[in-house]
Amino acid sequence: MARPFGLSSSPSRALATGTRLQGLPKLASSHGGRQYTVSVRLEATGELFSVSGCSPQTRLRELKEQLEFVAGVPAELQRLNYLDEGDMPNESTFKFNDIVPGGTITLRLWSQDGWKDLVQAAAEGDIMKLQRLGVTKDSKYNTPNSERLTQNQRLAWIARRAFVALYVAAHRGHLQIVKFLLEHGADVCAKTQLGTSALHVAASMGKSDCLEELLAHGAQISDADGKGRTALDLAHIWGHKTSERRLFLFQWRQRAAGVKVKMHLDESELFAHQKFDSKLKTWRSGTHAKRYMANLLKKGEFQGTSFSASKNQCTTSYPSEAFKKRPNQVPC
Repeated sequence: MARPFGLSSSPSRALATGTRLQGLPKLASSHGGRQYTVSVRLEATGELFSVSGCSPQTRLRELKEQLEFVAGVPAELQRLNYLDEGDMPNESTFKFNDIVPGGTITLRLWSQDGWKDLVQAAAEGDIMKLQRLGVTKDSKYNTPNSERLTQNQRLAWIARRAFVALYVAAHRGHLQIVKFLLEHGADVCAKTQLGTSALHVAASMGKSDCLEELLAHGAQISDADGKGRTALDLAHIWGHKTSERRLFLFQWRQRAAGVKVKMHLDESELFAHQKFDSKLKTWRSGTHAKRYMANLLKKGEFQGTSFSASKNQCTTSYPSEAFKKRPNQVPC
């Protein structure tokens, strides 16, 4: 479950302020050599994220994977630039792109189909603006691309936009937007191309209210991301104890709900200790008690507990002369 490098925790919005977001414990890098910190600025919102544990061998593909959690933007929408306007190739390294310690990488979004406006509205919690950007089935929103789509293709296009908005809103903890999107049919089980769902990103950011809303609408707590980590795993990795406890409690309730308990058991279904429990009258007297003791003890061993009861058969002592002949045998 180790990540290639460390990232900032709980990236709350810092719109146009340039505030650096920090807090996640540093994670070990999978690359050797020198490690350093860079910043990533989301151009659409002005949010600035601190990324620690980077190295010259870190690939941009690895950075995009982590930015799904840190910036709350699906990797397929990310465009990373440094110094100029050119997009850096996914398989290129920090060294290849001359990214220096303390440098700032710009995270841009694909402008086609209005993705930039969509992400910005979801990140800022602007539900009125989001409603006009094609996230519901009855939306009249169109782009040059969507106008050429068939009816089924358009429904799939809207479903994808609704998921991206849900993903971004869950990451920021905008509960009202999450509720709105789920009530209008957003797919709670949809994932990014890297296998990350809205539940995963909400767990990694510790957005407990959004977690409960997603679970109430059918999100699967046991569903894993592209690296095999569940929402419970991610809440633990990122150190969000409250979210971890809520997820664990939900999981426990879910499992308990599947257990069927019979209010009455037939005698044939009971074990011996259930049939003759000390709280039952059958233990104190009657044939059941005798039969129970007979099954537990050897024949003739139990003779009663009163002072007048016969001695146990194995308590017979050996004569002293006979015992001397068998020094290794211990009397009962």
